[in-house]
Amino acid sequence: MLLLTLFLMFAKIALFNFGGGFAMIPLIASEMDKFQWLTSQEFMDIIAISQMTPGAIAVNTATYVGYSVAGIWGAVVSTIAIPFPSLILVITLYPILDKYKNHPVLKMIFYGLRPVVAGLIIAAVYFVAKTAMINQDYVGESIITIISNFFTSINFGSLALTVVAFIIALKTKISPVILLLAGAILGILIF
Repeated sequence: MLLLTLFLMFAKIALFNFGGGFAMIPLIASEMDKFQWLTSQEFMDIIAISQMTPGAIAVNTATYVGYSVAGIWGAVVSTIAIPFPSLILVITLYPILDKYKNHPVLKMIFYGLRPVVAGLIIAAVYFVAKTAMINQDYVGESIITIISNFFTSINFGSLALTVVAFIIALKTKISPVILLLAGAILGILIF
């Protein structure tokens, strides 16, 4: 039953995902929260590993989540579930989309999807930043507690690494792999 739940969950996420793997992160996080399979920190670690390993982040994340939840068969089922809806849609809908690709309604649909994709990617950035830079031990339930503990809850080392990586990524053409390796090494040294 767990394997079927994993398959249906990842197939549903893949079916309604527009914008690639990063747009899937908030959807997967929501499901992890609903099923209480992983903590935010465990999920954040999976995202970090998924980003560092070769391949699409959506497939890598599904594979690692599936493995964490149900072992090797969970990884297999979750990995297969990600491309499955796309395969079915491409086979069934391609002739229709190809025939009407210049239709104004279809164009409007895709114009409407673009800002939603941007919002999902921004939500993924927020989730990753919140989990990576806020020490969850100090964050309370109420907004007053969060504000009062703001300076004690921020991990300034993580914040500094984020800002430096952001600046380097924008100003240089350095490989993301080098940035990830440098972050891993600095994580060992700093934290």
